[in-house]
Amino acid sequence: MFRFISAIAACGILSTALAQPFPSKPIEIVNSFSAGGANDLNVRALQVTAERILGAPLVQTFRQGGGGVVGTTEVANATPDGYKLLVVTSGELTAAPNLAKTTYSLDSFAFIGRISSKPYGVVVKSDAPWKDISEFLLAAKAQPDKYTVGTTPTGGMFLTAKHFIIRGGVPLTTVPYGGAGPALVGVLGGHIDSVWAPLAAAETQIRSGALRLLAVSGAARVRGHETVPALKELGIEAPFVQWTGIVAPRGVPADRISFLRDALARITKDEAYLKAAEKTGIDVAYLPAPEFEQQVREEDQAFKALVKGLGITVQ
Repeated sequence: MFRFISAIAACGILSTALAQPFPSKPIEIVNSFSAGGANDLNVRALQVTAERILGAPLVQTFRQGGGGVVGTTEVANATPDGYKLLVVTSGELTAAPNLAKTTYSLDSFAFIGRISSKPYGVVVKSDAPWKDISEFLLAAKAQPDKYTVGTTPTGGMFLTAKHFIIRGGVPLTTVPYGGAGPALVGVLGGHIDSVWAPLAAAETQIRSGALRLLAVSGAARVRGHETVPALKELGIEAPFVQWTGIVAPRGVPADRISFLRDALARITKDEAYLKAAEKTGIDVAYLPAPEFEQQVREEDQAFKALVKGLGITVQ
């Protein structure tokens, strides 16, 4: 009886909350990875203009762990009132569920929109002995497993790095880090030889001259790095890029989802946001929710096939 009454009370509280104007308090956006990574940089750019457009502050919190699974699970199970969102990449949403048994799936979320899209890059410290990707590949193949590459323990960064290593025939030893930020610190500190990093996360250090970009994933060279080859030019299949988007728990009322989608569309066209994004090396590539969801579901199927093809056991 007590549980029944408690459930009724909880429903009453939620109904009262949903009846209030939205938003009437700060909106939390959960980051499943550490500070300094691509997710963090994307949120910081959004925060420049988000409060003006949303009518409430956008507050970032970090819930790292499990290659993004901890924070993603928290949001999937959150009260669906629109006050808790998730900044998300392929790592948490499409890679992790194909690498391990998670309690969430794509159907656990409502899609708000894609923010950005940028390739992964092979980066080394600026004083590394390899001046270009050909020298690095020759060294790696000459001494298999001697040289290291930083990645995450699981997720999109890990899975696409494994794809590069196995399909490209590049015998590197992977070293797990909690996110792109810590991995980049590792290469800067000389603890690892290279990082397979989202280019958005490494952009600042590349521009400063602290890191050297050797190659990028995807089908073509990247604006601003025209002298750096795409791995495809070397005959190495590396089709995956890192996108960043925003999702909410499934079940948020339709009017609030519509409000959030419209706000994101407006933010990504705002001049202040675009300047902040450019300053941090974010390639703005906004996609509205329907197109974003279609892309994610197609990638999910591609990762399923990749995991099976690489012989990785889902645990």
